[in-house]
Amino acid sequence: MNSELLLNKIIELSQLFDAFNKSSFSKNYKGLGINEVHAIDYIGDTKNPNVTKITEFLKITKGGVTKITKKLMDKSYIESYQIEGNKKEKYFKLTEEGRKIFLKHKLIHEESVNRDKLIFDKFDDYENKIISRFLDELIDDYKDKLSNL
Repeated sequence: MNSELLLNKIIELSQLFDAFNKSSFSKNYKGLGINEVHAIDYIGDTKNPNVTKITEFLKITKGGVTKITKKLMDKSYIESYQIEGNKKEKYFKLTEEGRKIFLKHKLIHEESVNRDKLIFDKFDDYENKIISRFLDELIDDYKDKLSNL
């Protein structure tokens, strides 16, 4: 099999993966963006999450996180609080509605992992090691390309 055919298969897989995730996401999280759901997930899993911590997790600007947290507060998914003795810093926690999204996200993620890992059961250990090595090489290649932009 030639390299160009393999690259075309990777491109097709990427496009299908993206289309599936977008369709599934909009079906499950009406009115929420992907960064909003990931912010909810992070806030639910983190002790005293603040804008700085969320920024580092989502890898977007503080201004972007400020907009997301404002939207999530407006939609009543999160609320802010302060710790006694530190009136400068604002932290976030999930509301009851936010907790529902948090738990739904965990369940959907678990179901998708259980469903998708069945693909690897079609291959033996040797083949899975080759697949893993290939994916590691591909990941490293894209990290290098991104760092050189």
